[in-house]
Amino acid sequence: MSANPQIPRELLEKNKPQQQRAIQTYERILSASAELLDEIGVERISTNLIAERAEITVPALYRYFANKYAVLYTLGARLMDRQNEVLADWHQSYFKPHQLGELFDNLDQLVRTTYEVTAAQQGGLSILSAMRAVPILQEVRLLSHQQMTDWMMEQWARHFEIVEPERLALQSRLSMEVVTAAVEMALEDPQMPADLAIEEASKIMVLYWRDLISNLPPKK
Repeated sequence: MSANPQIPRELLEKNKPQQQRAIQTYERILSASAELLDEIGVERISTNLIAERAEITVPALYRYFANKYAVLYTLGARLMDRQNEVLADWHQSYFKPHQLGELFDNLDQLVRTTYEVTAAQQGGLSILSAMRAVPILQEVRLLSHQQMTDWMMEQWARHFEIVEPERLALQSRLSMEVVTAAVEMALEDPQMPADLAIEEASKIMVLYWRDLISNLPPKK
């Protein structure tokens, strides 16, 4: 995910590791942070606890991150990038301007794969929750969804006349929020079968996208 001038510099990585040993330290920091996020929550995490769990010194952590929020920002950006890859791969696989039925028939795959990559990422649900609960981290999710909205608008503009770009952008953002909400529900509620959440979210998306795309006249 590209940098955003609105995000404070102290949230961004200080140094990107290049050597294998540095990469291993960097990954231990992220892994330890995800573990602690699951165990004790975002408010109780500190750089001291992260360094202790990662078995490094605090100065070693500060070589890469200015504070705990910078670590969490990186975890959030990594998760958003993986979710965005799912959306891009799905769209490129099934989007056929003159045969949109295949897109609708495979919407459940978009929701399911987004769920799977989120569940597979260490601390996935806790990372999503932190990006909603902590104001300084909210920009991670907002920036990610805005970038993917812009990307989708570019894809559709190649084949359709975009009559109301602001409305289409809003509809695209809402679509992403529906998928994210379904994924969070499936992960956080042990009494909610994941398959059911995925199925119902897919139904909502099919209805919404059919209406969305029906208002996009093909380019002549």
